[in-house]
Amino acid sequence: MDVRLGADPDDSRESRLKKRRPLVLTLLLLFLGGTYLVQTTLAANISLNSGGPVEFGQGMAQTTACSGATSLNVTPRSTFSNDSGGSGAFYFSSITVSNIPSSCNDKDFTIRAYGDGGGNPLALFNVSSTNAVVINDGGSFTLGVGSSGMTITQSTGTFTAYFTTPVALSTTVFKITIESGDEAESYRVGSVGPGGGVIFYVAPSPFACGPSMNLTCSYLEAAPITGSNSWVDANYLWSGNVNTAIGSNASGSAIGTGYRNTLAIVEQAGGGDTAGRAATVARAFRGPNNLTDWFVPSLDELTQLYLRRATVGISGSFDDFWSSTESDANHALIEWFGGDGGVYANIKDSLNALRPIRAF
Repeated sequence: MDVRLGADPDDSRESRLKKRRPLVLTLLLLFLGGTYLVQTTLAANISLNSGGPVEFGQGMAQTTACSGATSLNVTPRSTFSNDSGGSGAFYFSSITVSNIPSSCNDKDFTIRAYGDGGGNPLALFNVSSTNAVVINDGGSFTLGVGSSGMTITQSTGTFTAYFTTPVALSTTVFKITIESGDEAESYRVGSVGPGGGVIFYVAPSPFACGPSMNLTCSYLEAAPITGSNSWVDANYLWSGNVNTAIGSNASGSAIGTGYRNTLAIVEQAGGGDTAGRAATVARAFRGPNNLTDWFVPSLDELTQLYLRRATVGISGSFDDFWSSTESDANHALIEWFGGDGGVYANIKDSLNALRPIRAF
């Protein structure tokens, strides 16, 4: 029986410094029935063919646990890539999952490909990446941790994951599976972090972090404003030393540098660790789970907080928020949460709002 189901769907900061040709192989498509519990696998792994290479460019319908009576449509695609010898090959380069109902919100989709005979999954977008993870955050799709070699496009109920530099040859792909993980099994934007705060950033790939930038983190969480030992947004001066430059240890703007910046602020001679100042207050915060690594966000961390300000519960009562990024001896950078997220250099002894964060 030659089965082809579905149609191939269409592939469809600036920071201001002032305040694929598809390869079609006619082969069998086989549904694998039964329920696997891998993470909380969708009623059955979606298996495109098990007797020969996958038929690329053809869609397949599959009813899954989270979709109920609704069938997801899954379409893998291949792209031809030339090589230096003038020949080339087709590679598994993207996959579209569509018709995803709201009942699948807050699930992680993990995509894997297997060769003839199964065994270990194939590398997809670099020599070690065997998992392509897409997070369904309330119907909005983002890339999971470790997916820096991917890009994604989306529309309502649909995402297409593209492998920037595909690795798996189309002729070697005999099975493709999709698994889902419940929200409780992985961190996502809006979920509770280990510090009891709210996750507001999930990195596409791990970033350097920690007091000496020698650790690796993948998430940022903001201090919670409800529950025990919660945070109350308020206005603070930046530090107790407002006219002496700290230097490079406090000028980091990238994601991951906020902890180092904040330590440099409180360690500055002449009043850095002054009670009631933003850096000192952030370092003193412990949160619901009594963790000691809260800090003032760097500029790029603060921008991510701005983008998710509704998620973390920042109200319109507070306009400008401090970053831990020093601009010069007398100024540090703030971001305009009351407007378009504009970035400004403000004097250190001015009052601006603060929301501590932590990285993990």
